[in-house]
Amino acid sequence: MGNLVQVRGTNLFVEEFGVNNEEVLLYLHGGPGASCLDFCYEQAKLLGEKLRVIALDQRGVLRSDPIKDDSDFGLNDIIADCEALREQLGIQSWTVLGHSFGGFIALKYAHEHPNSVKKVIYEAPTFDLGLSSKSMIKRALLLLDSEHEYNRYIQQDSYTTKELWHAISKVYQELGEEKKDSIYLKSIKPHELNSIYEKAQLPSELWGRSQTYTRKLEEEDMIFESLLPIIPLVKQPSLLLHGKFDPVFCEQQKDYFKENAPASKTVVFEHSAHFPRLEEPQKYRDEVVSFVLEAVPSK
Repeated sequence: MGNLVQVRGTNLFVEEFGVNNEEVLLYLHGGPGASCLDFCYEQAKLLGEKLRVIALDQRGVLRSDPIKDDSDFGLNDIIADCEALREQLGIQSWTVLGHSFGGFIALKYAHEHPNSVKKVIYEAPTFDLGLSSKSMIKRALLLLDSEHEYNRYIQQDSYTTKELWHAISKVYQELGEEKKDSIYLKSIKPHELNSIYEKAQLPSELWGRSQTYTRKLEEEDMIFESLLPIIPLVKQPSLLLHGKFDPVFCEQQKDYFKENAPASKTVVFEHSAHFPRLEEPQKYRDEVVSFVLEAVPSK
């Protein structure tokens, strides 16, 4: 069970596992606005056997306090919340693990606060929402008519990142909920993933909170800027985890990371798509624990 922790004038829902372990891992969920619920369902407990794991619903998401319509909120608030939480918990530095859009946040956090982030792990990340959006549309179109009008989004280069991002909702609406969910999964079925959320039995009002979070991030526009150029600038050891069938972390981002990320290691999950932690949980646990506990070479 998690607790509400007051951070920078709001209450964040925070869960902890393995509190007596020395090495600390912070989990940052994706979405934007997806919550840490499915990470804490199984994987956080596995990792908690060896690590102190801290996971939170970001400001305005699910079990954290909602964001008011008239309040200022942006990408930098998420990072400032992480820093404030770290200081409140008395943690000198931690390893940060970001999934999907959480990988975007983790990269920016590691770049801006190198003394706070000891190591960084990216699970099926997006570093460039434009490239990820094109890749997701392309995957969805495999399940629609190959001559579909939405082909224009992947055949033309004139669309902005924001336009591509908003196009996904149109494509997914036509695809349908179950087929949409299926493109993110390989070894488990959509109903298995959705059952995790159903078992939580949370009020529908809480699920709606993320809409304000996402809308304000979109209005701010920072999430539509590519973070690929800062990958070479992040010097902390990094671990990239991605499923072989992931539609989000596309080949262009993959190649750029491998060629430009200093002190990096990549692990491919052969039976996973966008959720390696759920599809191959034991391998995921072993790779993360090994990386976090491995000694950092002295300079």
